[in-house]
Amino acid sequence: MSREILDTFVEAIRQRHGYRIIALDMSEVPLTMEVFLLVTAENRIHARAIADHVQETAGRNGFRKHHIEGYDEGSWILIDYIDLVVHIFLPETREYYDLEMLWSDVPSIAYDDVEEPPDDDSSHPEE
Repeated sequence: MSREILDTFVEAIRQRHGYRIIALDMSEVPLTMEVFLLVTAENRIHARAIADHVQETAGRNGFRKHHIEGYDEGSWILIDYIDLVVHIFLPETREYYDLEMLWSDVPSIAYDDVEEPPDDDSSHPEE
């Protein structure tokens, strides 16, 4: 997958303030996709906002999603574009499944956060 395509998705995520963005190169793994793109969202509403914007941006750029999972629940939203799968996690869900560790043997790109991640402030509601 070209860096330009990947950067389009990363920019869409950044525009909605997703953080801890990591691309895992799955091209040498016997799976059907080339890239897992992992991102963290602050809460379920934030996760859905990122997912909505990724889908809008992808559509404007000619990408058609194969399917989406987890949107209603919102703690782990998976958007499948066949060659690219976007995973949007809440912090605790990302930590629990730890895909970075599971796939630690594949090449990865860690994108710098554009701003500091949100404080762990319990005054922010989950929904």
